Amino acid sequence: MYTTEDLINDFENFNLYVNSLRTMEEALFFEPIAEGKWSAAEIISHISYWDKYIRKETLPQMKINAAIKSIDFDPLNKQAANYALSGVSRQHLLHKQLEERTQLVSDLRKKNEKEFFATFSLNGEEVDQYSGYPHSIFNYIAAFIWHDNHHKQQIDGFLKGKGVELKV
Repeated sequence: MYTTEDLINDFENFNLYVNSLRTMEEALFFEPIAEGKWSAAEIISHISYWDKYIRKETLPQMKINAAIKSIDFDPLNKQAANYALSGVSRQHLLHKQLEERTQLVSDLRKKNEKEFFATFSLNGEEVDQYSGYPHSIFNYIAAFIWHDNHHKQQIDGFLKGKGVELKV
């Protein structure tokens, strides 16, 4: 059975991947992964901004029968992408991501099973349209694990096309 502890560990394990990006060439890190797509820098910044948003804004509201209204994704994503291209270094972006994920994982570890499975509505919906399950912390974090893996595959595909393999 997949437990809450398994979920948190899987979510935390994204840090291993982020650490592996320390060996990526700085120029490649800031190169778009495909025409019209973000760079690895923008992707990592995007995940970092979402981790911070979840930790500070969403997670505290996730309680039984809460009615949570999510923000419009686009402005936050644009802010994250702009930050990544503002002149900050690869190491800074990676450090920021590791810090945000570690803090979010710490907050998740403070939750009990009852809190993890308390259901709430998100943007007026009781059930997540993608998973078909009621909204809960457990299902919300599971969706972000999928999100992490989606972006990881994008970065890995880009690197493979450049003949680069990361050591995770």
